[in-house]
Amino acid sequence: MSTQYKKLYHSIFDLYHKEENKNKLLFHGWHHIKFVHDKAIEFTKELDARLEIVASASLVHDLNYIFSDKLEPEAAKTQVKEHLKNAGFNEQDIKLIVETIENAHLGYRGERQLTNEAKALADADTLFKALPTTPILFASKFITQNKYSIEKLANKIIDEQEPLIIKDEYFYTKSAKDKYSNWANVNLQIWKNVLESLNDQLIIEMLKIANELGVL
Repeated sequence: MSTQYKKLYHSIFDLYHKEENKNKLLFHGWHHIKFVHDKAIEFTKELDARLEIVASASLVHDLNYIFSDKLEPEAAKTQVKEHLKNAGFNEQDIKLIVETIENAHLGYRGERQLTNEAKALADADTLFKALPTTPILFASKFITQNKYSIEKLANKIIDEQEPLIIKDEYFYTKSAKDKYSNWANVNLQIWKNVLESLNDQLIIEMLKIANELGVL
């Protein structure tokens, strides 16, 4: 890896470990970035994509959660470019990294043609959402971090992920499809069950009491 990449890695590591960001980024913190970074590198080899573009894009793909209150990656495009420029990347690679991040974003998938670099990042980022541990340990963190209700999150997940699963575009790499598709399908069904359960009056009452008690 180049000097530019190494400089970027250290600057992003430091950024995510600032106390205010550690306290704020409950879902999209360094635990998420490091997982996506490392897994994207695995998928890069399978796709024969440019390793440094994918690794760099994975480091800065969620800066919007630090610098804005928006979920779309372009909300931090200025800051992404600044970090890449300060690390020494040239304008051509900066443009490619920014495009890779935006095209890999789950909310835009199905609408855009993805390069192999974007596919590697997309598979890694999507996999984090499909991990069996995510709905158990991190879904509540997303709700807190982004001020979502559980109903809003369930609808978001179903609306974004179900069409991709139906079209077989949830994962792009064969290894991800073979190893993780079952996790993705189970995760989607969990959120469908969540949405269905929110129509049950006793569950509604139970959640109301839990909120009043400060449990939720």
